[in-house]
Amino acid sequence: PSMTQQFTRLDSVEKMILGGFFDSVGLYIKPTELQTRLAQEWLHFLEMYDLRNKPFDFLTLGQQRMVLIARAMVKHPPLLILDEPTTGLDDHNMALFTALVNKIAAESKTAILYVSHRTELGLKPKAIFELTPSENGSTGSVIIN
Repeated sequence: PSMTQQFTRLDSVEKMILGGFFDSVGLYIKPTELQTRLAQEWLHFLEMYDLRNKPFDFLTLGQQRMVLIARAMVKHPPLLILDEPTTGLDDHNMALFTALVNKIAAESKTAILYVSHRTELGLKPKAIFELTPSENGSTGSVIIN
């Protein structure tokens, strides 16, 4: 959730996704045709293509989180770490977000580490590592779904 606070510029949604190729806040390098096409594919996938020229800051919080996932995924990372990603989202946006995470998990080779203090409705993890606090520190156990 705090990642959205790092992007205070008025960059468009498309430029935000394209910035993921260069790990930059802002777009300072001209993207290739392939990079532009991949960003547009993500926009279509997220059903946000019509918002591609809208400033990122003008999106809803849920839309911003979806764009940040696309930004991270454009380079097909081996690992995606999501730390409390649904904090502050309403039920509708939380459902959209967890559906996106489930789809990425099912259709890509990216491993997802999803950290949460609650059970996320609709999320379909393959395994859960649950920490249980005790007087001597936390202990963990793996639950395979």
